[in-house]
Amino acid sequence: MAGSARVAERFQANMFRDALHTGRSIVIVAETTSGLAGLAEVSHGADTPSFAAVARMAVAAMGFGGAVRAAGRWWARLKVNLSGPEGGVVLVELQVAPALRNRGIGGFLLDRVDEHATAQHARHISLTTATDNPARGLYERNGYRLMDQKTNPRYERITGSAGRVLMVKHLEIN
Repeated sequence: MAGSARVAERFQANMFRDALHTGRSIVIVAETTSGLAGLAEVSHGADTPSFAAVARMAVAAMGFGGAVRAAGRWWARLKVNLSGPEGGVVLVELQVAPALRNRGIGGFLLDRVDEHATAQHARHISLTTATDNPARGLYERNGYRLMDQKTNPRYERITGSAGRVLMVKHLEIN
């Protein structure tokens, strides 16, 4: 959506810093003796940055012209946008270093997300991801269920993915 992977990484880094700075998110980190293995960003639901804040972060990452072009592509993303139910936490991002995938690190991070959500008395954890994301199998093995799906031809032309899915894991509240 940002035009290139490098620009997308800069924009995502800006969003990540803002989420941590404002307290909208917490980050759970998995490390090995070699360093960072993966991370999970968890938010408490409806807290989203304002349009003005996102616009500033986009301009900082992409320049004014790039931000305007990205805004045009963002309309396609809005066609496949999904929101989880209220009363839970949102798994915003789950990343495992490519060289360390399929070694249990993703499951370890999801277990820590469960612990955090339970400590917050959340009723569920929700996430959205691409329809064709291979990590969907990891999420399903860890109790997440498909709740909704949206597709859009323009979004698919831009991203190569047909759309987005909403997955939710319900938690036992003690």
